[in-house]
Amino acid sequence: MKRLLAILFGGSFVCLGWAQEVHIPLNDGWSFCQVGKGEWYPAEVPGVVQTDLLRQGLIPDFMWGSNIDSVQWIENEDWTYKRNLFVDDTLLRHGHLDLVFKGLDTFAEVYVNDSLLGKADNMFRTWEWPVKALLRKGANELKVIFRSPIEEGAKLRDAYGIQLPHDNDPSGVSPYIRKAAYQFGWDFCPRLVTSGIWKEVELRGWSVGRIHGVDITHLFDSSGVIIRISPRVNVSDPDVDRACGMSVYFWANGPDKPPTVLGGQAQGGGSFRLETPNLWMTNDLGKPQFYKARAELTCNGEVSSVWDGNVGVRSISLDRSKDTLGASFAFVLNGKPLFVKGCNIIPPSLIPTVSDTAWVGLVEEMRVAGMNMARIWAGGLYPPDAFFHACDTAGILVWQDHLFGNMTPGDTAFMENAEQEAFEQRERLERHPSLALWCGNNELEVAWRHWGWQERYDLHGVDSSKVRMAYWDLFDEQEGYLHHSWHTPAYIPTSPLSNWGHAEGLTKGDLHYWGVWHGDSTFSSFKNNVGRFVSEYGFQSYPDSALLAKYIDPDSLYLGSPAVTRLQRSYKTDRPIWDAIERELGEEKPTTLGDFIEASQRAQAKACGMAIEAHMKAQPYCMGTLLWQLNDCWPGPSWSIIDYEGKPKPAYEVVKDLYLSPGKQ
Repeated sequence: MKRLLAILFGGSFVCLGWAQEVHIPLNDGWSFCQVGKGEWYPAEVPGVVQTDLLRQGLIPDFMWGSNIDSVQWIENEDWTYKRNLFVDDTLLRHGHLDLVFKGLDTFAEVYVNDSLLGKADNMFRTWEWPVKALLRKGANELKVIFRSPIEEGAKLRDAYGIQLPHDNDPSGVSPYIRKAAYQFGWDFCPRLVTSGIWKEVELRGWSVGRIHGVDITHLFDSSGVIIRISPRVNVSDPDVDRACGMSVYFWANGPDKPPTVLGGQAQGGGSFRLETPNLWMTNDLGKPQFYKARAELTCNGEVSSVWDGNVGVRSISLDRSKDTLGASFAFVLNGKPLFVKGCNIIPPSLIPTVSDTAWVGLVEEMRVAGMNMARIWAGGLYPPDAFFHACDTAGILVWQDHLFGNMTPGDTAFMENAEQEAFEQRERLERHPSLALWCGNNELEVAWRHWGWQERYDLHGVDSSKVRMAYWDLFDEQEGYLHHSWHTPAYIPTSPLSNWGHAEGLTKGDLHYWGVWHGDSTFSSFKNNVGRFVSEYGFQSYPDSALLAKYIDPDSLYLGSPAVTRLQRSYKTDRPIWDAIERELGEEKPTTLGDFIEASQRAQAKACGMAIEAHMKAQPYCMGTLLWQLNDCWPGPSWSIIDYEGKPKPAYEVVKDLYLSPGKQ
């Protein structure tokens, strides 16, 4: 693949005085009720219905025992949130007032003073509407009605006329909804389908113009690189250039030296040459380097909007060229092939409103373990900005899946919704030097070809063709809705590109190797099933009994108890663990829960170690290893090497020793 140079950055926007752009938080003062019940209770925003109900003592703690089974009714109900907003003359002096919801989960109707402002139908998008015309001086009411995702999903399914595969979701509605797939249940967590204002809310005021983003273009040649910083500007008047100007600052010689400043029209930007740029790199190669940058929009003699950010300069490409053995799958960083050592990441909690701190903590765990890449799995959530800023600083690349864990409908509304989601995420994330790859989905190509979905869901003839065409319309590498506007970094339509269990799958593309666990293979099979890049593999273990005791009655902490048994979400049950204890560890079956947990963790550590050693020894044939999975969202058995509360399991130490070992790369 042609070598590309990406100039990326992380940044933030600065809020200024009343005459300039302002951002007024609206997270406080909300209350909620169940539609049709009429009794209002205090709410917490960001949040979801389940946590608000729990806070008011209206449902039991769904993380305790079997209580999660008793709160499933919530997903079938409608819920209303409201708060008051006081507006004064100072606020109304802004030319524009926008109501901004950074996350609505998922089917929502937004009202201002009982006038419908707009509707939302995607958990992963930002929703904003101009609201000044509906606001009045004094008290105003904001109201958001959340419709049942199950009822709305059923309507979409019925309208589409085809039941799409839904292995993880008994309701069968998740393929039609832009919502985190793991909430409908997965093999590492139970079902908890949320609704609510799950991200921050704000009122944004501005007048003549505002910076709402920054684009970077570049020209890399033998003598250096030219960086062009081009702010994106919202304007209230096509003739804004008469009243506004743009100044772009770039600290080429360090933050303590005077910057280079270029000025011009509001819609313009600035170009800067670096003869010998300090390159951003992963932590195993050195220290990540950054340049400071700033853009100021000045209107009518006053600074009205500011962007500040750090620019990382690095080339990143994905080599998928054909060779005598098949086709490679290797990341090339700053002109040199990189052996990738990393993990897959799932959301840190069943509740999507988990704090930035939890996400950033995962970055530190990766850094300490010598990892240089994280794959963000398609069934979860897009991480917050803080996660990507932390990866930038820690020198950890990010493989970002688009969040598609199910086959999708092919109607225009769904496609355009998905396209807008992708566009928003691209604008948000491509500014980060850590971003290395966009991937269309998780396992949908191999599932369609090898998992028997056509028979199981009676998808034949016209229905089968329709589902297949919808897949390519969305994910196609050249013409799909997700890819058509992509330039950097690289894009692949699905992961894995090759299927385990077939010899061809070992010779090209990335591989999810699940012969161990799903295929009942011995741990020794890892060394005989090394692909060009192994992006999933692993083995389950249980968390310590001390953690389980926080979520289960201590009297139930014994082998075979119903409380312990129900924690296992894999269709394979605990059988692969029992088999591994006897076969791989050469031990008798444990007779106590404590001994079983301890043995499960040692078996997992051995499996991870054998897999990573096999992948590392196969260089340069194999150029990456991403174990499944780093973290947990639930206190139960899973493939994680760090438990739900952040305690490393023995496998984490084994992985760290291998990833940090000199001479392994």
